[in-house]
Amino acid sequence: MKISIIIPTYNEEENIKILIPLLVAKFKEFKNYDFSILFVDGNSRDRTVAVVKSLQKDFKNIFLIEEESKSGLGGAYIKGYIYSMDKLKADYVVEMDADLQHNPDDFPKLISKIKDDYDLIIGSRYIRGGSVPKEWALNRKFISYFGSLFSRIILRIMKIKDFTSGFRVTKVKGILDQLDLTQIKSKGFAYKMDMLIRIYEMKAKIVEVPIAFGLRDRGTSKMEKKNFRDSLEVVLYFALQRNKNFIKFVIVGFGGLFTDLLIFNLLSLKIPSSTSSLISGIFALTFTFLMNNFWSFSERQKKRLREILPIFIVYATSSYIPIILRSYLIYFLESIYGDSLIVSNAGFLIGVVFGIIWNFTVYSKIIWKKK
Repeated sequence: MKISIIIPTYNEEENIKILIPLLVAKFKEFKNYDFSILFVDGNSRDRTVAVVKSLQKDFKNIFLIEEESKSGLGGAYIKGYIYSMDKLKADYVVEMDADLQHNPDDFPKLISKIKDDYDLIIGSRYIRGGSVPKEWALNRKFISYFGSLFSRIILRIMKIKDFTSGFRVTKVKGILDQLDLTQIKSKGFAYKMDMLIRIYEMKAKIVEVPIAFGLRDRGTSKMEKKNFRDSLEVVLYFALQRNKNFIKFVIVGFGGLFTDLLIFNLLSLKIPSSTSSLISGIFALTFTFLMNNFWSFSERQKKRLREILPIFIVYATSSYIPIILRSYLIYFLESIYGDSLIVSNAGFLIGVVFGIIWNFTVYSKIIWKKK
């Protein structure tokens, strides 16, 4: 089993003198694994490259990529992935910082999970047993924790607690070698989230292990000023991609709501509100069916009449369930609070919220389900 540890560097000469002996000592715990260390240096201004070349004399499993200029953290790792796969024939790659914030004592925790055939092993600060430095300022703790939480919520990936961990192990066969690395949106810090989301969408087997994240006390930080903006752009991009059907569905829903509400209020001037709700719902669901079929779920649309008629019956039946419940709700509220415009519209809107959840579930899972 070949494992390549990729370590990006920029002005890290003092740190790597400490890191490498500590890391190599951990290799001895895994007799059946063949470890190599790959440095990707971003044109350091100190003696980092000279120190690496000196270490190569003592440790034959150390390799070096020298960049002409800094390509960003993500750019460095992408070069490291390619070299590890093509040159070192690695079975797994490890991402690890040079600055000792990733404690070498945590290294065996990640490597020991390889035997369980995980595709991605994440060193996590936010599961039981993990931690961040007590010395961190409150705003940094807030941004780090709630940044991960925001990403998890908006992307609906709640099982992963630490979205931005840079201490990870990734399987090559079937995972890393299947990723189009040219599609990674960020060449900076946000590559971590980009890669994580892509691997998650591959239905990968993922596990988190607790790590104690440390403080940097020497060397030059690789954190870039635009990290926050970069990370937000990556999260929003994938949120749109993962939810594009739902977003279109909501837009169509607003069109249907306008149609529904307009007809409902016009009819309510002449006939009971509960009856108006039933009639306006028929017009609205016909409008939304056509829009959903030819736009919201266009990649799964039904084109032939013999396909459209059966699903329209299912669509109308399922869509009418929340409409009927809405009418009963309006009737119930009016019987308690009286027949007024406020009461009837309150019941109407509560029914609409339920209808959105119900309808999207039925439409996406049954009517326009993925093949």
